[in-house]
Amino acid sequence: MADNLLQGLQAAANATSQAGALQYFEQLKNSPDGWKLCGDALIRNLYSDESVKFFCFQILEHHIKTRHVSSNLVDQQALREILLTWLRNQCCTESDNKNFLKNKAAQVFSLIFVCDYPEKWPLFFSDLLQCLQYGALAVDMYLRILKAIDEEVVDRDVIRSQQEAERNTKIKDHIRDTCVTELVDSWFQILKTYENSVSSITCLCLDIIGAYIEWIDIGLIANDRFISTFLRYMSVEVLRESACDCIHEIIMKGMEPLAKKELVESLLSVLEKSSILEPQEDEDADFMAKLAKLMSASGSQLLNSYTKLQKAGETEGAAKCLQSAEEKLQYLFRFLDHEDDDVSQNVSGFGYSYLAVLKQITNPSEQRKANLRGMLHVVIKKMKYDESYNFEREGEDEVMFMEYRKEMKILFDNIAQLDPDLVLVSVHNILNSTFGELDEAKFMDVEIAVRALYILGEAMSTQQLYSDASKFAALQQMMSLLVTSGVSYYRHSAVAQMFFETVVRYDRFFSSQSQHIPTVLIAFLDERGLRNPNCTVRSRCCYLFSRFIKSHRANMFNYAHDVLKRLQALLVINPDNGYQNLLSADDQLFLYESAGILIVASGAVPEKQLLYMQNLLSPIIGKFDSVVTKMASEFDETTSAAYAQHLYHLVAYASRASKAFTNQQALKDSGCASCFTEALPIFLRALTIPVHRDTIHSGVRQYLHRMIVCLGDGVLPFIPVAVTHLLKDCSARDIQEFIPLINQIIARFKHHIGPFLGEVFMGIVNCIFTVLGKPVDEKDEQAAKEKETLRRSYFLFIAAVVTNDVTVVLTSQSPQDIHQVLMTLIQGGVEYPDPVAQKISFNILRKLVELWGGSNGLNGFGEFIYKNIVPATFVVPMKPTFDMNDAQTILALQEIALTKKTIFQKQGGEVIDFLQNKYLPTLNLAPLLIQEYTNALQHADMKTFKSYLKAFFSNLRT
Repeated sequence: MADNLLQGLQAAANATSQAGALQYFEQLKNSPDGWKLCGDALIRNLYSDESVKFFCFQILEHHIKTRHVSSNLVDQQALREILLTWLRNQCCTESDNKNFLKNKAAQVFSLIFVCDYPEKWPLFFSDLLQCLQYGALAVDMYLRILKAIDEEVVDRDVIRSQQEAERNTKIKDHIRDTCVTELVDSWFQILKTYENSVSSITCLCLDIIGAYIEWIDIGLIANDRFISTFLRYMSVEVLRESACDCIHEIIMKGMEPLAKKELVESLLSVLEKSSILEPQEDEDADFMAKLAKLMSASGSQLLNSYTKLQKAGETEGAAKCLQSAEEKLQYLFRFLDHEDDDVSQNVSGFGYSYLAVLKQITNPSEQRKANLRGMLHVVIKKMKYDESYNFEREGEDEVMFMEYRKEMKILFDNIAQLDPDLVLVSVHNILNSTFGELDEAKFMDVEIAVRALYILGEAMSTQQLYSDASKFAALQQMMSLLVTSGVSYYRHSAVAQMFFETVVRYDRFFSSQSQHIPTVLIAFLDERGLRNPNCTVRSRCCYLFSRFIKSHRANMFNYAHDVLKRLQALLVINPDNGYQNLLSADDQLFLYESAGILIVASGAVPEKQLLYMQNLLSPIIGKFDSVVTKMASEFDETTSAAYAQHLYHLVAYASRASKAFTNQQALKDSGCASCFTEALPIFLRALTIPVHRDTIHSGVRQYLHRMIVCLGDGVLPFIPVAVTHLLKDCSARDIQEFIPLINQIIARFKHHIGPFLGEVFMGIVNCIFTVLGKPVDEKDEQAAKEKETLRRSYFLFIAAVVTNDVTVVLTSQSPQDIHQVLMTLIQGGVEYPDPVAQKISFNILRKLVELWGGSNGLNGFGEFIYKNIVPATFVVPMKPTFDMNDAQTILALQEIALTKKTIFQKQGGEVIDFLQNKYLPTLNLAPLLIQEYTNALQHADMKTFKSYLKAFFSNLRT
């Protein structure tokens, strides 16, 4: 072998050497005899460097995967001898190799095994077993090879082809018929030989038994000699986790229900007698987690057997299985309640299974109700925060706890579904006991009490909580207790946030007991909520406060003035207000929306509402104006970017304040319209700023969207200047974000906007196609995606013009420009393999045929129908990119069918004559097929014609 090139395999090799080694690797892979060279190097131990040995095994792996099956018998036998010789040599003469090399060798053995066993290498296992005499290294390799075979042949997580599945079944059948007893005996001998000397081999052997038990006769393992050995290992610290896993796999083996019950009971009986299921308090958590997993499997398998027998009508056997499972619930509760969450989590599957079974039992006994109470008590306890939880910097432990808590909540939800009254009473008792000693209570106890009340709203249906009088009465008592207890003053961020989350969740409580609303409003507004020392609580409260205000706007009449006054300091936008660092700009968006709603909800006369709104918006408008002026003379990039962001947020505040008004009439009635109208020219002034256009334009567009809704016709005078600036020097993204705005303008104002739209229409079209015409790198997927999206947006723009009765915009263009636009619609269907664009294009063409087709239609449009639209309806479905199995493509085909029918309705017999005598013959269609098609077009109903068209084009394409 080329020693100089192999130097590149070393970790310290430079890039040139590594490239040389990689090239040599490819050369050996492609060489017919490269594998022989590598095999010789392995069996003669020419290289001590394990990277070189790994390299050689990779060459052998490639050969087995690509050439071994088709190679001659001599070469096949030679490769088998190479592997066996290497196995003997490395076990007899070498020191222990690194695990990565042994695992690669085992993988190579497994690959040749699936190729050659049993026909070409029937003695594979005999040859392996003979190597066991060479000692621990040989045994270790033997077990690794068995593990690799399991991964190649049995592992259910690997997706296999039908051919591979059949091959694997054949291999397993042959092993069961011929040598499984020898394999099992070898495992027992390995356990006996190494249990006191090499724990790693003993554990690996237990893993192998656990893996193979799935498909071999369980009687070979579930017998006295093995089970007694496993149980003995359960008391040996270095072996017990592997032994526990092995017993777990035995329990999980597929069996008949009653046989499974006997197996589980016998295994657990022995474990109970040996006190293994009664561990010491300071027992190792990893082992406890394994025991919990074992117990979860035991309980779940017993319950699974119950379900199977119950379905089969074998009630007596089913009852025994359920009784057996319920006798194990003591272990469920013990492990579920364990202080280590991993232990608790590992047994939760038993809990899910038990609750699922209880759902099938109509009249649960008192004992089963007691079981539910016991589980609920543990679940609520385990959802508590630990004292060590780091709220300031949440790391991996905190993330894992939150995931664990979700699992506990699933148990809580299921218990609530089974016995809602139990959960209501339990949560009420927790609230009473915790709030009764609030001063002495630890934060985690207070938090879980409030959280339990909060998650009731998810665990129980709205129908249960609010329609059932007794349950709603219980909820009202608990919510009254929450609001009046003083828990909102508890000084911990987790408790504070949970309080506000809960009062917002149960808005119906405040609708029925509105006397509690001011108490909650004050809590939101002071140091408990929006002014809380904790930034997370403050931020969340901004959102929750806006939800609370929205939910109870009808009850804000008496409080709006005072709340607005208290909000004032938080809404001031000057940097020196003292609150600048309390709330982020995004947080303040919610407060401006809340303020707008409060102004409307105040019920004040229009003049007073206008004054409130002026107080809210005037600082925004004044600040905006001054920042625009500053930007004109600002040359520092960082400062300029900060100014642009500030402008965006200022205009966003005004937009959010307008959310209080759902339509033009609402704003008019409030008397506040002049505030928003006065802001428009000032905000539009920012569109002239040449830098950071994306940021500034985004904010102004947002405001225009809102004003079209709120001001209605009042925004019309500002549209021309806005559109002109927004379209100037625009990028693909600019024009793409502009189109929804112009579409909204067209839909809202229709013919009112027609004259102006007629003037700018071709400007918009040309702007779009200038952007689309710019070359992009073929490899730039993002740019290609942006073009596709922009193209769709263009068609949506034309669709808005056509569907909103402003086609005068099109007809007012020059004939040349109309033709250009029409051709873009044809191109949208024909040239681009985008079914969404195709569907929109044909939808527009169909509507234009309805408007301009027929004898009294637009001059020259009939010619366009025959020359372009009709051919397009045939060309597009014939394209290889038109995938008839794609849902979006089928929608495009249906639109094509509608277009064809519409053309026939408008053009009548003329189009039939055109199809029969001029167009369809050019497609080389048989006369009978042409007749069949035109008959379907004339006489089939729409549903039938759509189905016919799909079959028609499918047949043509084949």
